[in-house]
Amino acid sequence: MFAATVALASCQSLKEEWDPVLTFGEIEPAPLTLYTESTLPGFSGHFTTIKQLKSKYKGGGVEVSGNTWIKGQVTSDDRSGNLYRELYIQDETGGIDVKIGKSSLYSDYKLGQWIYVYCDGLTLGAYNGMPQLGLEADNTSTNEYETSYIDLQAIIDQHIFRGAYGTPLTPAVVGEAEIKAALSAGYTGELWGKLVTVKGLKYGDEIFALLYPNSNLAHKSGNPENRVFLSTPQNERDRIPGFDYTWGIDTWAMSKALYIDYIRSGNWDTAEVGSGSTRYGPITGRPKDYLPPGITLQSFGTDADLTYKEIMVKYATANYVSHYFTLGGTSIQVRTSGYAKFSDEKLDARILDGSATVDITGILSIYSGAAQFTLVDEPSVSVQVN
Repeated sequence: MFAATVALASCQSLKEEWDPVLTFGEIEPAPLTLYTESTLPGFSGHFTTIKQLKSKYKGGGVEVSGNTWIKGQVTSDDRSGNLYRELYIQDETGGIDVKIGKSSLYSDYKLGQWIYVYCDGLTLGAYNGMPQLGLEADNTSTNEYETSYIDLQAIIDQHIFRGAYGTPLTPAVVGEAEIKAALSAGYTGELWGKLVTVKGLKYGDEIFALLYPNSNLAHKSGNPENRVFLSTPQNERDRIPGFDYTWGIDTWAMSKALYIDYIRSGNWDTAEVGSGSTRYGPITGRPKDYLPPGITLQSFGTDADLTYKEIMVKYATANYVSHYFTLGGTSIQVRTSGYAKFSDEKLDARILDGSATVDITGILSIYSGAAQFTLVDEPSVSVQVN
């Protein structure tokens, strides 16, 4: 039945160029159904809190069964492009990432609007420790993805119900002690997925970005030959005194054009190809210099004669950047997508030179044991320079 539904949707999406377009004058859109607790189909009268739902996770994707409902208000807005195919909702106990696989969600789900989620048949999982609610991971997923997107409209309609419009939530102001407590709790930390403001952050003078020289080829952790990290070495002995570990990046992220400019600037020439303990050499070298012939041909083909730097330009895409900020002794990343409208916007000079602290508002998440911000609005709104 599922396959038939997909096939029908695919067929209906096709339209021949010569098909006539029929017009009947202006048509009023059908009124939007906004549900209440009394009109939710099959609702048992009891909501599970988001905190209680998270407690069901024991590692690996967990299918939620039974008449389980959660509700929360929308706290995310993908209008700026810094969020993609995901919606954050929040109740009085915490927040969660609902993986609705559609773009421009802001047009359907408004800030502050109540959302009801029927969880039976959905999968509770994590991405590098961050709680997510979606469908069971598909056959193409690797172990890093425990859930997949709820992207078929018929399935969305079975699980996601829009409720009344409400006042957008005021972000909670949290300090270092609360962030440390959430980090210690891991997956069940109460801050993850919540809209918060953290005050008094100082720029950490370092960034993190993972680059794939040819993003069309395999680039998971098992493919170190197609990975380049811009980061600070974990071991103190590997750090170069006086080296700029912002790698010359002074923008929140980088569009494709800016990514190429950064590559050509020469600031990344010492960045090494590799992952983990497997390191080959700087991006100024060629795959044929670093890899056995069989792997070279399989991985890069005729591009093996190019330098990695040239390959990166040839297959350039927009790229995210995580900037590090510190609050006392705690590090917090601010991660920005290369497809965000503000990706190429420069950080305020007072942030970069350390002359000012900042107050940052956004969705707080956990990523591989570290705290990470996702801005849901432009930096001019989300980042207050003091």
